[in-house]
Amino acid sequence: MKTTTPKALRLALLLGLPALAAPAFAEDAPAPAPALTSNVGIVSEYVFRGIRQTWGNPALQGGVDYAHASGFYAGAWLSNTSGNLYANANIEVDLYGGYRGAVDDFSYDVGVLQFLFPGANYDKITPAGSYASKRYNSTELYLSGTWKWLNVKYSRAMTDVGYFGFNDNNAGFGAFPGKPGAGVTGSDTSGSWYIEANATYEFLPGWTGMLHAGRQTITHSTGLSYSDYKAGVTKTMDGGWVLGLAYTATVGTDYWKNYPSVAGNGTTKDMGAGTWIASVNRTF
Repeated sequence: MKTTTPKALRLALLLGLPALAAPAFAEDAPAPAPALTSNVGIVSEYVFRGIRQTWGNPALQGGVDYAHASGFYAGAWLSNTSGNLYANANIEVDLYGGYRGAVDDFSYDVGVLQFLFPGANYDKITPAGSYASKRYNSTELYLSGTWKWLNVKYSRAMTDVGYFGFNDNNAGFGAFPGKPGAGVTGSDTSGSWYIEANATYEFLPGWTGMLHAGRQTITHSTGLSYSDYKAGVTKTMDGGWVLGLAYTATVGTDYWKNYPSVAGNGTTKDMGAGTWIASVNRTF
């Protein structure tokens, strides 16, 4: 899931110097940033907010973004996912749009993000009909602020789908083998929210370090909220390719341990286990 419209924090530095000898010509002006960009990447495992999305397998990811000079933007991003976690799903599509602005060293971003899992539904969990019909699709509003190298972002689920369809029917007490005493206490998890802090710093030319900490609060529930952490480094290569390596871990995700495949194939996975993630991506 696309955690922000741009996943990396941007350190924009504008430097204006007067001409000293020769006059400035039109061809000397920097080219404007492209309005339409695309991106593609491969990760050794897709992990979103500390939870493993591809059952330990790699993921191919990509997207397209449009940015208007006024600050408004829109985009789409997709990744393969696992039918072991999302019943009858093999792809996730994120659609988003919003507005970005800046005042001196501070920038802000406000928008809406729609998570879509085509064909996925809780009533597809094996054996079929075990749970009532409920889609995983979720809508979040987000507000983000960045000062130089530090970013803080708040995201809130805005529909009764709440936290990816969790409700008292499919995520009630006893639904999680790793922690039977955890579950949804209300009818749904609308209003669930996630807050995160991110820091990025280029410590050598082309080398950038990053730190992340987040807290997922699942409303109307007991024992389901958790925290996640990540630390990593990226290296920009010739040709614009970026290599990355990061380690992500969670605290409070006991209910995700020994999680059985919803496809009914007999496999289990610790969905919140600490995980190394290798990546390669490029923006065009």
